[in-house]
Amino acid sequence: MCQQRINGETSLYAVIGSPIKHSQSPSIYNQAFSRFKINSVYLAFEVTKEDTQASIASLKQLGVKGLNITMPCKDEALACADELDETANYVQAVNTLVLDNGRWKGYNTDGIGFWSAVKAKGYQLVKEKVLIFGSGNTAGVLMVQAVLEGVQELVIVGRDLERPLVIKELINRLVKDYGVQIKLVDLSNRHFLERVLLASDIVVQATSVGMAPNCQQTILPKGLLFKKGALVCDIVYNPLQTEFLRVAQEQGCVTLHGLHMLVGQAAVNYALFTSGELDVEWVLGELLD
Repeated sequence: MCQQRINGETSLYAVIGSPIKHSQSPSIYNQAFSRFKINSVYLAFEVTKEDTQASIASLKQLGVKGLNITMPCKDEALACADELDETANYVQAVNTLVLDNGRWKGYNTDGIGFWSAVKAKGYQLVKEKVLIFGSGNTAGVLMVQAVLEGVQELVIVGRDLERPLVIKELINRLVKDYGVQIKLVDLSNRHFLERVLLASDIVVQATSVGMAPNCQQTILPKGLLFKKGALVCDIVYNPLQTEFLRVAQEQGCVTLHGLHMLVGQAAVNYALFTSGELDVEWVLGELLD
């Protein structure tokens, strides 16, 4: 890889969040900037939830052209945008801020990145039935973007659903605005879950269950079967082969590991930052090398 030279005209991009040292983003973007000879640099800054807005204001004053925002700063960063894309407006959280003609636009690109990886597998989404394990922020983003991409039938599987949950409000809004069919199911409802799992074309594990060091854990109840030939996805990328995906592969399903969402959203952000196209397969190869 060629060494990128930094000078007085170098553009600055960054990711903020906490913890941030594990982030793959600096490696992804800086390698891409170097490969395509773009005079830019991408850094990572440790920022707490409480310091989010002040830190973003400081970075803006320093001339940053674009920011990625990870947990726990996504909600707080909302106030730093002059306008929002549709997904960010729905979920009221941003993971990307981009300077465009003097205005800061906020995006939530996780869903776009994830579903672009699914579509790359040959799924058009309009006719597929989708099941998502999870009722938190990530599940909400993936659900909203799925509807925007044309999915008509979704099942959301969560735990302790009697709790106040933001995803309930999102479901109500999506059903009202788009006329889609969305069912919210408790993980404990084994009989119903068994039936909808066998009918789902795409299944997504959108929680942290199975992430290292708890690699033997899975949210999938023992003994349940996927639909034959279903696409089964996990947002966890450490490890790449989660227990959830291992079971799916044993049943003959097509699988998609968590790096695909990471790289997919990076490709969307790269296009927003540079108007260029990021070679997803090249990035995946670099990360897996």
